[in-house]
Amino acid sequence: MITCAARADGYWPQSTARTQGPLPWTGPYFGLNLGYAWHSVDGVYDSAGTPTSLSGLDPNGAIVGAQLGYNWRMNWFLLGVELDADTGINSSNSVTDGSIGEVISGDLSYLATLRGRLGVLWGDVLFYGTGGGAAARYTFTESLGGSQLHLKDTGWSYGGGIEWMVAYGVALRTEYLRYSLGDNASISGFPGAGAGDFLNFGNIDVVRAGVSLRLAP
Repeated sequence: MITCAARADGYWPQSTARTQGPLPWTGPYFGLNLGYAWHSVDGVYDSAGTPTSLSGLDPNGAIVGAQLGYNWRMNWFLLGVELDADTGINSSNSVTDGSIGEVISGDLSYLATLRGRLGVLWGDVLFYGTGGGAAARYTFTESLGGSQLHLKDTGWSYGGGIEWMVAYGVALRTEYLRYSLGDNASISGFPGAGAGDFLNFGNIDVVRAGVSLRLAP
């Protein structure tokens, strides 16, 4: 059932739960999320003088992680800041260097962001946009020597989502984020790699759902 509550600053739709008091958007919160990430990886490994494209190293797959943040409610609007981190679940993928039969595999170690959030409240539902800094780390392994490289990249993230306060202090969400990275990283640590060999992380698109719990009474 939808009702309307009168305020000095106007009217807005409310759920029956709100008739017993405003739901607590303001304050710190912690939560968990689960989703899927699509990666755009490119690069060249020039082992034994035969270039091998690394564009097949797209470790697409499920991710799981957590978020921690703080919200400030201002009438119909909400301003927040959020830190989150996710890791891949069985996201490894590989390519084979045909000249020497070496297999190179890539796996997502983590994704992380520090973002601002700005949204509009409609009853118990928040519609928000978000943006801020981003970081990613991949682990690449070559089969012949067993060498591993841990490569990091930083950039920006942006997106948006919908969050629903389903009970006092408990919110469900679904959101989309794009991680805009794109810096070239040297892979000179791989055996036989040339000075110009590189990996490029490109963009990462993430769709995920989560639950958050308010930490203050």
